[in-house]
Amino acid sequence: MARLLLRSLLFSPRTPLHFRPTPASSLQFTPSPLALIPWSCSLSSSRPSCSPRGLTSSSSSPRASYTTRPILPRRRAALRRKQERRMRQPELDVSICIEEELPDHPQIQSIAETLRKDVPDAMKVAFESLKDPKYQTRDKSIKNVNKFQKIELSLLLCDDAFIRKLNKEWRDEDNVTDVLSMSQHIPGLDIPILLLGDLVISVETAARQAEERGHTLLDEIRILMVHGLLHLLGFDHEISCEAEKEMVIEEERVLSSLGWREKGLIQSAYDSLQDEINFSDLSQEIKMATTVKDNKPKLSHILFHIDGEKKINY
Repeated sequence: MARLLLRSLLFSPRTPLHFRPTPASSLQFTPSPLALIPWSCSLSSSRPSCSPRGLTSSSSSPRASYTTRPILPRRRAALRRKQERRMRQPELDVSICIEEELPDHPQIQSIAETLRKDVPDAMKVAFESLKDPKYQTRDKSIKNVNKFQKIELSLLLCDDAFIRKLNKEWRDEDNVTDVLSMSQHIPGLDIPILLLGDLVISVETAARQAEERGHTLLDEIRILMVHGLLHLLGFDHEISCEAEKEMVIEEERVLSSLGWREKGLIQSAYDSLQDEINFSDLSQEIKMATTVKDNKPKLSHILFHIDGEKKINY
C-alpha cells in the first residue's frame, strides 16, 4: 500500500505539491501480520522515500502526512570520525638512544638499528592482549590504544654505572639492574597522544646474562625490552604469584609471536637460579664424598711374624 501510495503521489498530475496534515487520530500503529515488515513513506522537500517503520494510515485520502527524522550533519560527522578512529591504527613514535659513556662499538650500533624495527613490532603484538579477560592482575588504566593518534616510547642503551644511578633515583635501590621501566602515562588525561614511557637497558648486564644463559646479546636485549614494555602496559610480577604467572605467559606469547627466544626474563631468571642450586648441590655432594673418602683409615704397614701371625698397623 505504501509503494502504491507513493507512486500515486509521484505521478498523479492532480497531486498537490503541499499536503495538509491529517489529524493525528487517523494514524495508527498496527502489528505486522505474518511477520511481514510494513512500509511507511516519508516526504521531504526534495524527494520522497520509504522505510520499514510500521506506520499505516486509515484515511482513504492521499493527503496523509508523514514526518522525517534526518540525521543532523554534526551527528553524522561525529559518527564518521568515531568509525575512522576505530579503523585507524595509532602512529608509533619510538626513539632509540645510546648513552654517551657506552663505547662506540659496531655491535651496539647494529643492535640499536635492529631495535628501531623490533620495538614497534613488539608493541603491536603486546597491544593485542590489552582486552584479554584472562589477565586479571594487570593494571587496566591502558585499555584501548586505538583511541590515540600517536603512542610515544623511548629506549636507552646504557652502562652499569648509569643504570645504577638511575635505579637509586627512581626506585631508591643502590644496585645495578638489567632493565628499568619508567611510565609517563597519566590515567584520566584526555589527550590524543599516549606517553607510554621510557625503557633503560644496561648493555653490560645484558652481556653477562646472555653469556650465562647461552644466547646472543641481541636476544637478551629483546627479552629485556619485552619485559620492560609489559611493565609499562600494567603487568607487574612482583605483586603476587598469580601476577607473575600471567606475566610469564605474556612474555612467552610476545617473544614466540615474533620468532624470538620463547623464554622470557622471569623464566630465564628462574632457570638460572635452578641451575645454580643444582650446581651447588652437586658441588656439596662431591665435597662430602671427598670428605668421607679422606676420613677412611689408611694402611701404614703390615707385619708378618715367623709363626705366620699377621699384624696390621694403621
